[in-house]
Amino acid sequence: MHPSPSCAEDHADCVLKALKRYAYHSQSYSILRNDKSYFFSPSGMDGVIAYVVHANVALAAGDPVCAPSNLREFIAEFRDFCCAQKWRCCFQSATERCRQLLEKLDFGMIKMGEEPIFELDKLSWAGRKFRSLRKNIRSAKNHGLTVVEYRPLSGRRPDWEKDMEELSAAWVKSKGSNEFAFLIGEPGLADPGERKYFLALNDDQVEAFVVCTPIYTRNGIYFDLMRRKEKTLSGTSQLLISESFRLLQEQGYAMVTLGTAPLANEHVDDPAQSYIIELALKLAFNHLGYFYRFKPLYQFKKQFGPTSWEGHYLAFSPQRFNPVMLYALLKAYDPSGVTGKLLRQIRHVWRGIKELDQVPENLFDRLKGK
Repeated sequence: MHPSPSCAEDHADCVLKALKRYAYHSQSYSILRNDKSYFFSPSGMDGVIAYVVHANVALAAGDPVCAPSNLREFIAEFRDFCCAQKWRCCFQSATERCRQLLEKLDFGMIKMGEEPIFELDKLSWAGRKFRSLRKNIRSAKNHGLTVVEYRPLSGRRPDWEKDMEELSAAWVKSKGSNEFAFLIGEPGLADPGERKYFLALNDDQVEAFVVCTPIYTRNGIYFDLMRRKEKTLSGTSQLLISESFRLLQEQGYAMVTLGTAPLANEHVDDPAQSYIIELALKLAFNHLGYFYRFKPLYQFKKQFGPTSWEGHYLAFSPQRFNPVMLYALLKAYDPSGVTGKLLRQIRHVWRGIKELDQVPENLFDRLKGK
């Protein structure tokens, strides 16, 4: 942890204050989880970079949380700090806002996913394009489902919380892995903070729920987690999300996002990069369900009609990509589930590949299953 004189006594309080001033990245609220270390500017710039270190790779969680005018200098200071520790320096899920700055600082760049952005004042599900979505929503309503916002700090409902905990436990069991970390949050019912909870209820029992977190500088909300029963009534997810959108718009929020759809290979300038990373990630299916079924996840989010899609990137210094960075990324999301065996498998995939632009001729045939 890099010391900061103004924040030495209470880092959590300092980080939250920085988030409220500067947080732009949709997943920025998750840096409050205690799995991260914090870098504060040695030159006194206001802000913070949250990071973890695995296999001598420092992986920063999203964009730096600082004033836009300080982004370039803050990134450079963090890179110098990593260099002094003999760590590779990476930013996972850097936004389009930071992309050019990172490139100018000679970071390598790989597009890792697409994030759907919904401007609530422009949202409409009228017309033929959304006929299937409307049908699913009607089906859920006809089955008696309703959506409410649960505010635990205003009054606890132990029965609902028990349902939510059971849904979360069942989800973890079905995935065969732990609850994920790093840039993914947690239900946090013991300490809700500024999370928002929307519940799909059937006879006052929780069928599904979403946990949302604030995106302070964009007057926005990030849909962090969704948990539902393995066998839900038709249209449950669609009703839960659509009604949550409506309630958030009524509360005055400007935008929402359902989170990044990783490696869907949509809107990609250089598909070769995503193909290569996807090949290695296939080795991790038994470790990280989060990276599984890329395309269906993209299609699920697309059905709600995003106003736009924003790219998210893995940026790394030095520029030459090394498979240890992919291992560090997977390890950050599931620290106890990802093992050294996976690192050896990933290195095997990269055998003979010195740089991303030197791709064996038959690689794309293998990726396409030919």
